Amino acid sequence: MLVIRAFYQDHGQAQRDITLIPSSAHGTNPASAVMAGMKVVVVNCDAQGNIDVDDMRAKATHYKDTLAALMVTYPSTHGVFEERIKEICDIIHENGGLVYMDGANLNAQVGLTSPSEIGADVCHINLHKTFAIPHGGGGPGMGPICVTENLMPYLPGHSIVKLGGEKAIHAVASAPWGSANILLISYMYIVMLGAEGLQEVTKTAILNANYLKSKLENYFSVLYQGKNGRVGHEFILNMSYFKDHIGIEVDDIAKRLWIMAFMHPLYRFPFMTP
Repeated sequence: MLVIRAFYQDHGQAQRDITLIPSSAHGTNPASAVMAGMKVVVVNCDAQGNIDVDDMRAKATHYKDTLAALMVTYPSTHGVFEERIKEICDIIHENGGLVYMDGANLNAQVGLTSPSEIGADVCHINLHKTFAIPHGGGGPGMGPICVTENLMPYLPGHSIVKLGGEKAIHAVASAPWGSANILLISYMYIVMLGAEGLQEVTKTAILNANYLKSKLENYFSVLYQGKNGRVGHEFILNMSYFKDHIGIEVDDIAKRLWIMAFMHPLYRFPFMTP
């Protein structure tokens, strides 16, 4: 988001500070936008969990003079591949904005598609999700960003080591390359798997998620799925029945799974509401 802001400031469009974020987004998306000095406008989702494209178009048009970016996750945190994702990116570009793709779910893209093909201008890559970095206990996270050519001059710099572009933004970490040692894990993961292996991992992740969905959907409500009844590499189970009828919270279910030596699924974060 800082790179996007620097791009507009350098092009005499510092007034562009509106970031559109779907209501399906992870809570870190609006938090990141606000920390970068942006104002957040929430875009609605439909009953199937997809971005409401008409609402997106209306808000992008309304804010066309101040629109900076769309922050979007693909597939969405709802576990749905947005079927109109390219159209969504086109709408943002037509109204003067850029598309920042949250790379949290890149695990469902590698070898099958890419942020560039979809239409994103920036994408951060969660190495701790897609490329084998251990994740838990608060870290170590790692999120290098990839950008289109017009954003390259603004890539982060460093006060000591020569990094970034010609018009680099300030350093975003005290160490020049972040937690550089852990990058070796991702490097070896990619080298050992190769292109075919990485694609196979993506296919397996999607297949596994749909296998679990098919096993669990007769017992638990699956909140969102595509028109063919399929999900991405993740899906959301609705646990509200237990709270409303039995008084059991999601925390209780998670702790019980721990007791039985199972790693519980990720809780659904308090997502934004329109």
